[in-house]
Amino acid sequence: MKRPLSLLVLVVMFAVLLAACGGQPATPPAAPATAVPEEETTGADDGTAPTLVGTIKIASQSPLSGPQAALGTGIRNGAELGISQLAGPLTQLGFSVELAPFDDQARAEVGSANAKNIVSDGDILCVVGHLNSGVALAALPDYKNASLPMMSPANTSPDITEGGYEVAFRIVGRDDVQGTVGEAFAREELGVESVYIIHDTTAYGQGVAEFFRQAAEENGLDVRGFEGTEEKNDFSAILTPILAEDPDLIFFGGIYDQAGPLFAQARERGIMAQFLGPDGLDSPVLAELAGDAVDGMYYTSVAAPVSQFPDAAQFATDYMAAYGAAAPPFSAQAYDSAGLCIQAIAAAAEAAGDVPTREQVLEAMRNLPTYDGITGSYSFNANGDPDPATYFVLQANIADWNANELVSRLEISPPGSETTAPATMPTEEAIDEAVEEEEEDEAEPEATGDDASDYATLIGALLADLPADLGTIKIASQSPLSGPQAALGTGIRNGAELGIEQINELLADAGVEFELAPFDDQARAEVGSANAKNIVSDGDILCVVGHLNSGVALAALPDYKNASLPMMSPANTSPDITEGGYEVAFRIVGRDDVQGTVGEAFAREELGVESVYIIHDTTAYGQGVAEFFRQAAEANGLEVRGFEGTEEKNDFSAILTPILAEDPDLIFFGGIYDQAGPLFAQARERGITAQFLGPDGLDSPVLAELAGDAVDGMYYTSVAAPVSQFPNAAQFATDYQTAYGAAAPPFSAQAYDSSALCAVAVLQAAVDADDLPTREQVLEAMRGLPPFAGITGDYSFNANGDPDPATYFVLQANIADWNANELVSRLEIAPPR
Repeated sequence: MKRPLSLLVLVVMFAVLLAACGGQPATPPAAPATAVPEEETTGADDGTAPTLVGTIKIASQSPLSGPQAALGTGIRNGAELGISQLAGPLTQLGFSVELAPFDDQARAEVGSANAKNIVSDGDILCVVGHLNSGVALAALPDYKNASLPMMSPANTSPDITEGGYEVAFRIVGRDDVQGTVGEAFAREELGVESVYIIHDTTAYGQGVAEFFRQAAEENGLDVRGFEGTEEKNDFSAILTPILAEDPDLIFFGGIYDQAGPLFAQARERGIMAQFLGPDGLDSPVLAELAGDAVDGMYYTSVAAPVSQFPDAAQFATDYMAAYGAAAPPFSAQAYDSAGLCIQAIAAAAEAAGDVPTREQVLEAMRNLPTYDGITGSYSFNANGDPDPATYFVLQANIADWNANELVSRLEISPPGSETTAPATMPTEEAIDEAVEEEEEDEAEPEATGDDASDYATLIGALLADLPADLGTIKIASQSPLSGPQAALGTGIRNGAELGIEQINELLADAGVEFELAPFDDQARAEVGSANAKNIVSDGDILCVVGHLNSGVALAALPDYKNASLPMMSPANTSPDITEGGYEVAFRIVGRDDVQGTVGEAFAREELGVESVYIIHDTTAYGQGVAEFFRQAAEANGLEVRGFEGTEEKNDFSAILTPILAEDPDLIFFGGIYDQAGPLFAQARERGITAQFLGPDGLDSPVLAELAGDAVDGMYYTSVAAPVSQFPNAAQFATDYQTAYGAAAPPFSAQAYDSSALCAVAVLQAAVDADDLPTREQVLEAMRGLPPFAGITGDYSFNANGDPDPATYFVLQANIADWNANELVSRLEIAPPR
């Protein structure tokens, strides 16, 4: 019969302590401490004492300060208690074991900075953390570069184990499953028929909300709203539409510190919907913040209160004795995570006969036998996910959170462990082939495809069959018309406006006129989501041109989908735009997974760089393209000396100091020109001579205004390029200058083509219906459009809505005249499958 691991550990510890104390029983420490002093493990008379002596550290990362410290401190404490009680396998070998706790403040940039300190300490052989998936994703590139295993007690984003990091393990489930579990419970057990979904815009909160939404829509649950917010105090702007929609359920994807005020204010406004959310709500602080508003509410969890784990009863007692408080959720999982780290380090040390390397610990972690912890028995698949994972549904008891009632407990195997990045990235051979084709064709003038027709031809063919008196039809645009990104956003609005004006000239006597309805999304997800609700409520709007920012588009798309309103994007590059199940999204530009790979190949093959420091702006767009660049770099042997995100806009000294020390050949920045300009300028001021590279978010003359000589001659990739790179857009450039008194910025010509595609789809749908078409009919017509010859290229779309092929550019900046930027290469690449 197999003896429980905890008993074996206690026996080993007792034997070691007994030998060290000359045969007298030793009293275990009342509070966490190093298990066995180093000098007590140097020898024994019977020759069986440990031969290895030294200190081994296990780091933890979690928020120890700020509004999420309740759970983060529990993770730190649980790991500390685990090290004090479970270190037997290492103390028996002669090692003392210490916890090195780090406060990541629930902020990606802090977690990334901490990770650099962690990997620089050679005594640290494993990490327990994090609480927040977004913070873990910012730290994992450093852990990966150092081959340092991370065992997470709380991270639920699928990207933790499917992002190609190779060092990430977790003992909890995943958001794609948790979201589905929550949706099934809401629909089948609570009996709700409608839901309003809110999220906190983080990788965790938006992720689990998105998986809930997808499951809801697949199963016929009426999704009456989907939006993100960073608001912490006054939720009136969100609660007003919820009050009007009157849903049966409010689902919140996020953390308790934000959910508490939201739920309390919802009840104060008279909203009687039930509340539901994921494990980010699993804290007694939720009850303190929301009071009676959350008494009896349900939530899903991958952890659950400690009281739900019978084998954790002693842990709960020890935690209370050591820390004077009840053990919070995730603390027992941190205890088990520390135990798993200890087991892997001990196995590696025994195999090596010495202090193990991190690579050896990582290999031992991958090969651990089933581990019997206090929260469950753990085996891991090839990705590092527990198989199976446990999911809970609980009902809140505000009087005693540890007395929350268990409604259901499910054991579910992880989804297929296929990583998406390698499958979607084009191969190096495909890029090389595109380069060769570009070199063969670069001397030939741009020509319209034989089977593609321009909008004037397509509209002309429809005129005779148009039903009479269709009246005024609106096409909306969404882009930032104010704020620091207004330069590109206004260009999108103007390009769409110019396109509609010129289409109306063709329709002068046809009884139909198009009108642009422009919306300012301010480059903010919550504003784009609110605008989307106004857009879909206007029945005259039959198509949308937008957005500039992928994160804003992703916040608006659920509303467009619910209304069957097609969106043609001139700028959005996140793969999730067309692969997120929205079914109404089309784009005429390429994707970040390809653009990141194109940039990496250019940096390595043409610039000849051997090392890179990668920075991103933490947005869906910026972090996404930076991540794809990183994956390609690591796959191809380009040394990644740093990877971190920042929301800083002005003073970049905290980022530039480690870059100066690392001295990379290249700085790659994933983000927008308004942030890149000051960053690049300050880098040169600090004496950093690395080359700069970035994606199409840098493609604006404002970058030159902000950074000056620092960016003269730098390279960037683009899915759009300046208007001067499109010979068929020459007249557009002239018309734009005349109409708006400025040169046409990047993406404006793509917006012109997007508005034309919208108009052609609307008119085709009107001919097919012999009447004013519905949005569903316009969407169907959009899917069936023939090849379209626009001023920026010829467009055909695959089933997802991606252009096939898409065009990618590499350009060199000319700060004196941005439209004179030099074209280095132009590649036509089919969308990933």
